[in-house]
Amino acid sequence: MKSIFSLLIFLIFSNYYTGHSTKTKIKNYGNVKTLYISEFNFGEKTVSAEELKMEILGRLSKQIADKLGFKDTIMLERKTYLYPDKTSLFILEKNDTNYKLLKLDEGHKKMQGGSGVAIRIQSQKVSVKDVLKMVEYVIKNRKKLHEKLIKTNYWLSETDKILILANSQEFISEITKVKSKLVDEIINEQIPLSDNPTMKIFWKNNEFVFGMNLDKLKPGNDYADLMKSQFRFCDFEYYINSQDSYFFLIFHNAKTFSYFDGNEDNTTQKITIEKKSWYPFRLGKEKIGTKIILYDTTEYFYVYNINKKLLQKIE
Repeated sequence: MKSIFSLLIFLIFSNYYTGHSTKTKIKNYGNVKTLYISEFNFGEKTVSAEELKMEILGRLSKQIADKLGFKDTIMLERKTYLYPDKTSLFILEKNDTNYKLLKLDEGHKKMQGGSGVAIRIQSQKVSVKDVLKMVEYVIKNRKKLHEKLIKTNYWLSETDKILILANSQEFISEITKVKSKLVDEIINEQIPLSDNPTMKIFWKNNEFVFGMNLDKLKPGNDYADLMKSQFRFCDFEYYINSQDSYFFLIFHNAKTFSYFDGNEDNTTQKITIEKKSWYPFRLGKEKIGTKIILYDTTEYFYVYNINKKLLQKIE
């Protein structure tokens, strides 16, 4: 078997060194503007939970604005990172709704302009509910937002830094620990996160729900009955969508994943996998029968048997 897979090495790793640039997504939801920046871009088939959260936050922040009668601009900026030792950054401010996190790494700090309110977060992960509480807070307390900003170091590299105005972690904790009736009203809203003809992802009851799109199949279709199961998570790291969109690999964290294709018999709860690099795993270009190939470095790759739920390392 090893000789067979060796023939596929070139195909598997031919695009290994591509896609390590920043992934940036900008969207508008009425008067709500969102910017998402990740440290690495592995294409549309590899999507982090943090990216999906921006879709949720954009739509639900619009609802909060409407319920509070706020018609000015709300800017939500979110930058993620893979390394756990970085310090989180929070900036809640008014009348500065231009894009800022895009420019901070270039050393720019004076970019004020644009009426409204802004929430800027640089961290590894966020809670949807916590950010919605921040949205409610900045709308209700916009006149005194600048009073809560303090001088903070923003590190451009290990040795280079600039001084910016940001919020303390203690201040952010004061906001998120308070219960909100408004946030509780909308937190269970169902938000569709994929319009793929094969798969379906949505957010409901503060959970991510994965399923296969069976809307076009007639009732009683054998395939529909076989593929009707769903997979639910409160949070995860990222998912990998297969080339033909007929299965997902959902990584709960850096070293644990589940396989899901809508068939309950094939679904795995958690498979542990060794990992060396900081990069997300990637799929080989081809599926071989009931086996799939995934990798994170050029030193080895893994073969996962869907039916047997077994993982084998090939070096």
